[in-house]
Amino acid sequence: MDTDQHPAKQIKTIVIDRTKLELRAYDLDSLIAHDHAARFIWELAGKWNLSVFESKCKTEQGKAGRPCWSARLLVSVWVYSYTLGVAAARAIERMSSHEPGLRWLTGDEPINYHTLSNFRVGDEEALKELFAQFLTMLESAGEIDLKTILHDGTKMKAVAGKSSFHRRKTLEHRLKQARKVVRELDRRATEVGEAVDEKRQAAQVRAAREKLQRAEAAMEKLKKLEAKAAAEEKAAIRVSDTEPEARKMKHADGGWAPSYNMQVSTEGKMKAVVAIGLCTEANDMHQLTPALERIEETTGKLPQRIVTDNGYVSRDNIEQSSRQQVEVIAPWKDDASREAGACKVNGIDKEFAGSQFKRPGGGSKLICPTGHWLVRIQQKREHGAVKDVFEARAEDCSGCQFRKQCCGNREGPRRVERVVESAVMKQYLARMKNKETREVYKRRCEVAEYPHLWIKALCGMRRFSVRGMVKAGMEAVWMALSYNVVQWMRVRQKAAAA
Repeated sequence: MDTDQHPAKQIKTIVIDRTKLELRAYDLDSLIAHDHAARFIWELAGKWNLSVFESKCKTEQGKAGRPCWSARLLVSVWVYSYTLGVAAARAIERMSSHEPGLRWLTGDEPINYHTLSNFRVGDEEALKELFAQFLTMLESAGEIDLKTILHDGTKMKAVAGKSSFHRRKTLEHRLKQARKVVRELDRRATEVGEAVDEKRQAAQVRAAREKLQRAEAAMEKLKKLEAKAAAEEKAAIRVSDTEPEARKMKHADGGWAPSYNMQVSTEGKMKAVVAIGLCTEANDMHQLTPALERIEETTGKLPQRIVTDNGYVSRDNIEQSSRQQVEVIAPWKDDASREAGACKVNGIDKEFAGSQFKRPGGGSKLICPTGHWLVRIQQKREHGAVKDVFEARAEDCSGCQFRKQCCGNREGPRRVERVVESAVMKQYLARMKNKETREVYKRRCEVAEYPHLWIKALCGMRRFSVRGMVKAGMEAVWMALSYNVVQWMRVRQKAAAA
């Protein structure tokens, strides 16, 4: 048997030389394809009137001063970056050296992140005007339909962390410390001594003052919340000392986080966002009227009808929308579920719920399940609804064997309230039974929730990158503007391919 072994192979590999120097020529315009998103955005931005952004620029042709970046370029960079799911100014500055679209837009010239950051939140009115201007352009082209608007809300996380929420005692202590730091820095600035780094000292003072402002804002927010809360609830109120306006809200995944409620209004033809705004209330019940106001502000008119889920429906909202000549399409909350909740709170058995009391011929009396009469004693207005109040005789209730199950926690005789529906409510309830109306409502999820999908899932933006409701609201407009640009780009590409 041959026991000789073959010698090990010497593999020939490519040697990497990282010390070599090369001189290369490249064509910047060939970095991206002719149909690249960056080109489309740049061309589109050239059609917008951006003079409002540039009105605050101090540098002018023929005069002394350093030139500035054009509003067209900065708008294009931000819109393109949001389509990539990048919302951090520092990240955009880093990516500008290697990302093809950003390299093409900037001409391989670096833009400082301070410039980008300041531009994004520098002029709220100019940004709103730009958003409205693009909608006008789309409407003139016949690409959007403003007659029917589909509306929905989604929770968007704030920059503040959960650990930034504190009770009054901690907030007062931090406010005291912030004031102490500012006083100390001011004292050092007035002393004449050794040479100091002026830029570093200025940065420290600026940071200390910003922290003091947030602490003061947190105390103001706490006072407002305490004024609305019951006495036993005040001690448990917490406010963020880094972002006082943010509120803890429950998200779709079941978790709680400091957030804002982002309200989005979308038209159904191109699925373009026509209005967007933030609120600090987790409940959507009071957000329908503000949504209509935003729609009118950005489009110049109210829609003929607005489609929402049942979280926005109340008699007040239906009546208010009717006065504005806007038709609401949304399912009415099941009266049975409302009644079940009221019975649970008042300790009443479901067999003796208000719906079990009959009203023969629609008259002024009710008959309880045990056969006793209740007479109408008054009519009142509550939560936007007119109600007839019926009451049983005291002797009937005191001698009834079902008193505990029927009256629950109430001391006196049983009372039952019946809503007197207005003509507007009757029209709404009848409208929601129509087949055509139900078909319109079926599109709500497909249209109204698609912008949420694009922002959160496709672009991965589930948290704002700026603090405070005003700045976060401006970032929401940037998101909506970028989303609309992408939708318009798809329409153009589809038309070109046809």
